[in-house]
Amino acid sequence: MKHLYVAAALATAISPAFAGERWLVYAGGDKPSRLFVVVDETYLDAVPFADKTYKLETITILENAKAPDWVSSNMIIDCGRNTLEEKLIQISPRGGKLTTAPDQPAQPPKNAVGEALIAFACDMGPKDSAKRLAARKADQRERGWMYLGPLTTADVGDLAWNSMWSDGKRPASTPRSAAELEREMASLNARREKALAEANALAGQTVQNEKAEAERFAQAQEPLRRLEKRRKREYAPVRRALEPWIGQPEAELLRVWGAPTKTEDRSGQRIVSYYQRVVDTVYAPTQGCPAGQSPQPVNGMDKPLVCAPMPGPVSWERVSECTAHFELHGGVIVDYVTQGAKAQYEQPPCSRVFGKTD
Repeated sequence: MKHLYVAAALATAISPAFAGERWLVYAGGDKPSRLFVVVDETYLDAVPFADKTYKLETITILENAKAPDWVSSNMIIDCGRNTLEEKLIQISPRGGKLTTAPDQPAQPPKNAVGEALIAFACDMGPKDSAKRLAARKADQRERGWMYLGPLTTADVGDLAWNSMWSDGKRPASTPRSAAELEREMASLNARREKALAEANALAGQTVQNEKAEAERFAQAQEPLRRLEKRRKREYAPVRRALEPWIGQPEAELLRVWGAPTKTEDRSGQRIVSYYQRVVDTVYAPTQGCPAGQSPQPVNGMDKPLVCAPMPGPVSWERVSECTAHFELHGGVIVDYVTQGAKAQYEQPPCSRVFGKTD
């Protein structure tokens, strides 16, 4: 903890030119193989099309003289799966040109450094700019984190040796020229942009594939969805008569039903409609009496009923009207709906026109 206070004091004195917003997230290990790990908040962002996944740029300063001076990489942190994937790994030897290392696949953390990176990314990644600013001002040292401010890579190395490892001797290194550093940074930026473009393209393709699969599933479920709606919308006699027409071609419908009352084409679908009207005669119930008669109290209310002529009409016409609309896609019937007013004494609608009894 004492070393963190020293690091904080020294970090405020470093020039911010060409620097990223650095956080110390891990400082540990045993001498002479201690590690000083910082991340750049500038590049901490959500990975497109991925849930609870963030990208994080890291720099690790290594104390051991036989190890590289520093190693940088891009981490893809999946907070849902608790994994980290390392990409764009660059190794800076203690003299000479930068080298690269193969990308590492997503895997659970293997050590305290991996655990620290996941904890930081999953805590800070979802925060907006205001909350991140508040986090910078807060004392995070109990968590092993500390906001260092705008530091360059060289500044980070100096900070590690001047604050955390002041009890050791910094290994000699051959500094690279400004031109070499510029070329190396240009190469890093090109690799970063290429990797980001590839990741975005892959994520975009994944989203498109998932969308296409969802559409295929929805299409497969569409007949069942329509059937369920018909069960709620149409009465059983109508369904028994019209359900066999699902999947039949339009030509067969026209052959059996004849010319339609109306046709309509709209938005890739075709509606073929048939209007029918049924008229029949309904006779008043005679309750065992001869036609035109019914039991009546002709001899008084306290006497047995006898058959007598009905005082009102003995029969009348009953009119039932209904329209069946068939919906066709690609020349095949995929659905139907009936529409008609309820006729007197008739339940349910359209049953007498198009319905079929058991």
